[in-house]
Amino acid sequence: MTYQIVYSSQATGPMTAAELEQILVDARAGNAARNVTGALVFVDGVFLQILEGDEAVVRTLMASIALDTRHDTVTVFHEAEVDAPTFGTWRMAYVSATPEEMSAWAGLPGTATVDALLQDIGRDPQRVPQILASILRHLAG
Repeated sequence: MTYQIVYSSQATGPMTAAELEQILVDARAGNAARNVTGALVFVDGVFLQILEGDEAVVRTLMASIALDTRHDTVTVFHEAEVDAPTFGTWRMAYVSATPEEMSAWAGLPGTATVDALLQDIGRDPQRVPQILASILRHLAG
């Protein structure tokens, strides 16, 4: 079994392309060493991240991530044991999306803001698997 966690957080300031790239480089290296897979979605200053791996490893990683000063308001939407990692060999896939795309992924009508969308998902966490499947389709092209 694989432990999976999905959370969102708010960037504490504007993120440049170089800063996002550095986050991905660091995450991919660290995740490879820990045998963790996942994806990072960045929308209008909000991160949505999926982490998968051994539960103790992912929980420790999550505790470290929560201390990162580049973001705050960390909100966990989903925690579960899954049969296999959703993101397979991706040490950290990356998707840049619009609020409208995220709304469509969640099967929700267009939402004015990412915050409103995340509140909707928080009220209905059963949408998380649909979102993960949509992210995979987006990554496949």
